[in-house]
Parts: sequence; C-alpha cells; structure tokens
Amino acid sequence: MQNYPKIYLSSIAYELGDFYSIEEIDELKQKPEVLETLLTLGLDKYSQSNLTTLEMAKKSAVQTLEKANLSGKEIDVLVYATYSLWDFQSSPFLEIGHLINELGLENAYPIGTFLSGCGNLQTAIRIATNLLRGEECKNILIITTDRFSQKSSRLVQPNVSVLSDASASCLLTDSEVKGEFEVLSTSQVMNSEISYLDPIEHSWEIFEKILEGSQKAFQKALGTLQIESKDFRQIITNNYNFSVTKSLCANLNFNYNQAYTKNISRLAHASAADNLINLYDFSLQNPLVVNDLVLLLGTGPSTWGCTVLSKT
Repeated sequence: MQNYPKIYLSSIAYELGDFYSIEEIDELKQKPEVLETLLTLGLDKYSQSNLTTLEMAKKSAVQTLEKANLSGKEIDVLVYATYSLWDFQSSPFLEIGHLINELGLENAYPIGTFLSGCGNLQTAIRIATNLLRGEECKNILIITTDRFSQKSSRLVQPNVSVLSDASASCLLTDSEVKGEFEVLSTSQVMNSEISYLDPIEHSWEIFEKILEGSQKAFQKALGTLQIESKDFRQIITNNYNFSVTKSLCANLNFNYNQAYTKNISRLAHASAADNLINLYDFSLQNPLVVNDLVLLLGTGPSTWGCTVLSKT
C-alpha cells in the first residue's frame, strides 16, 4: 500500500460584502409567503458586495498568505473556484493573470474549477490534495469566490435560501508546522439526472437525490477510516435553512447539535465559500482540541462532496 504524505489545511480567511435584511430583496417583496417561510426557517441577513469576485478573492487571499506567513512566490498552484463567470470584466485569462501578479504568486500555476457550483470547494481540495500527494507541489492556495448580479435572482431554488456574495481562501500544504487540520479524505459524487428536473415542479424528487448523493459521498469519504458520525465534533454544511440542515444531519446520522447553524441567519448561502467561512467561525467560537474530527459537506446542484478533517 502506498504511503502518501500527509496534507494539511490552514490559514482560512474570508471576505463578505455589506449585510442587508432579506426583507429588502425585491423578489421576496413580491413573494410574501416565500419571505415568511424563509424568515421562519432561520434566515435574516445576506451579503451583497460592490466588489467583483476577483477583488473579493484578492482580499481574502492576502489574509491567507499573511496568516500562513508565506510569500507569494512560495505558492506552487492557485486553484480558483467560482461559477460567477459572468463577473469577469474582460478575459478570464488576463484577469486571473493580473490577480496572480498582484498577489506576487510568481511561481503559481493557475487551475480553475466551476462545474461543481456550491460544491466547488471539494473539487478544489481534491485537485490540491492530489497534486500535493504526487509531490509536485508543497503549498497550494485555494480561493472560492462568487457574486450575484442585481439582474439575477438571489433565491436558491426551490425557495430554500438566499444567495450571498463572498470569497473564502485557505492554504493546502504538506507542512505539518503550518497545518491546522489534517485532510484525512475528500470524496465527490454526482447525479447528472438532476439537470433534467425542474427545481419547483420536481422539488421533492430533487431533494431525495440530494440526500442519496450526500450519503454516497459521506460513505465514500469514510472509506477505511473506521469512524462514524458520532465520532465527529462537528458537521459543517452549506447555509440553506434550519430545516434543510436538520434533514442533512438526519440523513448522515448526525445529531442536529453537531451542526453549525449560526451563519444561516447571519449571512445566508455564500455558495462554495460556506464551508470555509463556517469552519473558521465555528473554530473561533468553539476552540477545537487535537484529533477533533470535522466533516465539510458541500452540496452543489447535482454534485456532493465530503472532506474529513482532523484538528492538529
């Protein structure tokens, strides 16, 4: 059996916009019954930024580099995860090049990922982990960033949450000294059949497939780790609403009190940045001890990913 080098995640940072009440969203003003349901299910504020996705990305990345005490030239790869492709002002190739230059990442090769939607973080972690295990790299900067046009809907269909503008970043490294969490495993699964289903008309069928996909990703992530749900200190999910979080917990045999839910009211659904933001805030408010296990669950439109972390 091949002995892979250990991989560590650290130096989480994030950037949010200004906070507004979801009651100020024009679309929800026209749908009072949906607004009332969302308020009842725990939503309150959302984040709206005047910065572009790249500008938000730069702000969080600067903080990550400072926390890691690394210079830009020590980063081997930048994994840039977004599905807000509309927000590039010109050519993505040029703008990512500008970002790399402004961050001083003179040795970083750029890799972009966007097809996993709100599960993009797990794709980024999976890419970075494999590059590190292949000993091609030592330090990889991950950025996930999304922003939503004022012309587009901020409702997460089928009316389960509200979208927020946000960026989050972290370092994946083979250096135990710089590691805050060891990455024990990352898994992903998908179900392309969902792409044919209308989110309103077939909402229950979609939700059943989401639960099935999450279960498969979780079991795949556990693999040979010989751990189960009760062994985890915390499950970190995307921010949808209290009811969805309860269903996700029950589906994976977690107790609801193992879930971090404070950011549902604080900032709603910040796309793939949710996992990193929630992990950072939970760790700050509830200090973890060595060997505490945390599960990151990322759920995209038809993709699901799980990352198992152990506190170092």
